[in-house]
Amino acid sequence: MCVRAVILTAAMLPAALHAADVPVVLTDDQQAAAQAPAPAAAPQADPSKPQRPPVLAKGQKPAVPDYPDARTLTFGAYWFGTVPGSGPDVQAGSINRTFGTIRGLGKEHMGPGVFASIPVSRTTEIRFEGFQTKGSGNQTLKGGDPYVFATQFNSGDYLSNSYKIRSGKLWIDDLFWPHKFPVAKFRLKAIYGVRLLSVKAIYDAPLKTPTGSTVTGVTALGNKQVVLPMLGLAPEYAISKHVLFRVEGSGFGLYHKSFLWDGEATLSYRRKSWEAFGGFKALGFKTSPKQDFFYSGQVYGGVFGIKYHWQ
Repeated sequence: MCVRAVILTAAMLPAALHAADVPVVLTDDQQAAAQAPAPAAAPQADPSKPQRPPVLAKGQKPAVPDYPDARTLTFGAYWFGTVPGSGPDVQAGSINRTFGTIRGLGKEHMGPGVFASIPVSRTTEIRFEGFQTKGSGNQTLKGGDPYVFATQFNSGDYLSNSYKIRSGKLWIDDLFWPHKFPVAKFRLKAIYGVRLLSVKAIYDAPLKTPTGSTVTGVTALGNKQVVLPMLGLAPEYAISKHVLFRVEGSGFGLYHKSFLWDGEATLSYRRKSWEAFGGFKALGFKTSPKQDFFYSGQVYGGVFGIKYHWQ
């Protein structure tokens, strides 16, 4: 039996050696696959850097809500309870060579305001707010003979002033940091927008008699506007699921020219579709001094109102 196995093995050995010498022929596709480089490993995200939120497919909702209360189309109204501020003042501009300064036109009165917003992405809302406030005051001119809006006044004249301030701001409110969802309790929003402000004032000297006239009373009317971009930040902190504390500030100015700035701090409570808020609001302004006359001043005070979130 052993002799037979040895003879069989010796007979198969030449055939095996011959098969090893025969080259292996590969097809073109097999050669290309063998020569192709290995695919590079996908880059790993740096965990120390904030990551942009994932982009969801159209119509797809996140498994966990981004915010405790859903962001929807929102309308609101508020009351701006102004307190005596700085000014407003009217002054002669750089193209005016006459003295034309009247300071402290009067105290501001409370005025209404409106608010609206609409979400356009997971991180961004478009917002609008505007308000109107009026003021009035009486004074006796001292220290000069101002020539204001083509009307001559003199030191000692008794003035009864009234004015109206209107302002509107349109801006993008975007999540700046951190980029994660659900949003963190503390987050920082960026503000990119534009603000329009106008001041219209009436200066009435009811006891003044114009030269060459027998009728008393002299009146001047002046209206100025300023439009500037607004850049700023708005930190928010969610005290609880339905309570939010927000501070925001934005502004823009040009050296020796016009400027606008605003600031606001509010505490809000939202339950389903309704939200109540209150806090402090301030705004500073200066129209262009390159014109014949310009206005400058500050308006500030308490603010409180309600918002309705369209579900």
